[in-house]
Amino acid sequence: MHPGYTAVPDGDGPFPGVVVVHDAYGMTAELRRVCDHLAAQGYVVHAPSMFQGGRCLRQTFRSFVADQGPAYDRLEAERAALADRPDCTGRVGIMGFCMGGRFALVAAGRGGFDAASVNYGLLPKGKQEPAALEAMLSAPCPVVASFGDRDTVVDVAEVAKLRTGLERAGVPVDLKVYPGATHSFLAQYTGALGMLMRVQGMSHDPEASADAWARTLGFFDEHLGARA
Repeated sequence: MHPGYTAVPDGDGPFPGVVVVHDAYGMTAELRRVCDHLAAQGYVVHAPSMFQGGRCLRQTFRSFVADQGPAYDRLEAERAALADRPDCTGRVGIMGFCMGGRFALVAAGRGGFDAASVNYGLLPKGKQEPAALEAMLSAPCPVVASFGDRDTVVDVAEVAKLRTGLERAGVPVDLKVYPGATHSFLAQYTGALGMLMRVQGMSHDPEASADAWARTLGFFDEHLGARA
């Protein structure tokens, strides 16, 4: 596995696996909290550091803009590494937030992962939108996605196009837009990052978060199989 953060449930397993892709803030305490929460729910989890070293940072943003490149090779390698662990069942999902949500959505369309959780993932828009959306939905796995209708980063109109594209692709999809929720409504940042989020008009929404987590875990149960 690449450098990052790994969280493992108590017990011998085997457990389903989840690759977690961080947002633009990188490997934060909030990301570790998410991984620990997933492990407590019965998943073996690894969150790779997508910004490891200057070269990886540049590669990650190039891959993000192009929806292809070394970052996606890294995510596939993480999926394979989790699947090969003796404490993993071999079924692996991917979960991402904001920038990581876009990575999760594109990776989900490549046919390797068994399920994807896309949380306020950045979506294609403008002139590139039709071709980009079609490419990322070429071979999608089941997708559970959560957005807020007060998101000033992701256009709700693009979310509707994503829903239509996933339904047209014929895969299981659970997509919900939460009234009153902002971008990053699942995150519980504190300190300087929490203050920055508030300045940007983003806030944690406990009610929407609880529902989104319940939907995500139920969806993963269905498509990744048994967990502790």
